[in-house]
Amino acid sequence: MNSMLLSVWCALRCSDPLFQRFLGVTDAKAAAETVRTKCGLKSRAEIDKDPAARARFDEIIRDPFTDFYNRHQA
Repeated sequence: MNSMLLSVWCALRCSDPLFQRFLGVTDAKAAAETVRTKCGLKSRAEIDKDPAARARFDEIIRDPFTDFYNRHQA
């Protein structure tokens, strides 16, 4: 991943219909709420500041979404 903050990456993905499908939601607001809930975050910005939050985000959201994305783009 380039130098983009993960919170920005996540915010961009929340508007992506494929990411929304991965999360089982239908809009960006629900996607953001789902990410926060699943990762135990008050704000997506925490994933840039807290190593434990980043690890949860990677394990619960980013890595599984990468696999999902690769399967659905083939």
